[in-house]
Amino acid sequence: MFEGEFTHQGDLCTFEVLVASLPQPDPALQAIAEIVHDIDLKEERYQRPETAGIARLLAGICLVGVDDELRLARGAALFDVLYESFQLKPK
Repeated sequence: MFEGEFTHQGDLCTFEVLVASLPQPDPALQAIAEIVHDIDLKEERYQRPETAGIARLLAGICLVGVDDELRLARGAALFDVLYESFQLKPK
């Protein structure tokens, strides 16, 4: 975001910088940061298996929603569920 408090730093995307600023590590947020990094920077640094699917869902949200508030709401819901899924302990 222009003149925002957080922005890309070095080879980190803005979301990675934000996650790194948290007082305690959060493995679920770190996983999401890796996905966001590869989508944002069009890289395959982390090669997480979820990245292509999340990128496709985000593209769909952008194509279908013409209203910014709707896009934000759908994107937030997507990342909320993704965060919850990363918090689940494997059985």
